[in-house]
Amino acid sequence: MNHSEELLTVTESAAVFKKILEKVKKEQGVAVIMRHCGIFSEDLIISLAESSEELLISYNEKKDLIRRMFSILLEGLGNIRKHGESNSEGIQNGIFIFAKDPNGYKILLGNLIQNSLINQMVHLLDHLNSLSENEIKERFTDVLSKSILANKGGSGLGFINIKMKSKSKLNYEFYPINKDYSLFSIDFFVMSSNGGSGN
Repeated sequence: MNHSEELLTVTESAAVFKKILEKVKKEQGVAVIMRHCGIFSEDLIISLAESSEELLISYNEKKDLIRRMFSILLEGLGNIRKHGESNSEGIQNGIFIFAKDPNGYKILLGNLIQNSLINQMVHLLDHLNSLSENEIKERFTDVLSKSILANKGGSGLGFINIKMKSKSKLNYEFYPINKDYSLFSIDFFVMSSNGGSGN
């Protein structure tokens, strides 16, 4: 990929973000309460998670849900920083949408991914979505223990953790950017602790 094509991915991922944002806004009863498209520094990740925590407190959510959501957001936003592709100048664009409906909260995360990794990602996410709540917990423990023994990150550990704590299906899409890259987005739903009945 040449330099101009790599720079194009930054511009086009922003265009995809706009398209996704409009799609979320059109969902019935959904209000976007936070969003970001661009670079995710460590400071920004902490700031976004803390701001989300403050919002949940203002919505009178229970402490357990607030703790789970804070952990989910640190994990998910951290994944963008750790695993998202960068262009030739080291620019790493990611996307974040935090939305609310009467039953709970929708979180959407996204980053650039190499097209060669898409099939592997689909296989992983489809497998995680097929597991029961107990099976997800067992998978988390198993992958975590192997990761500690190997002294490296576990395969899909972040997604396993998100699925376990959100108790939600992980929905995903791939938006083609060019022949080498796509924008990968994942979204999931966290039920409100105030009596939401579904998403």
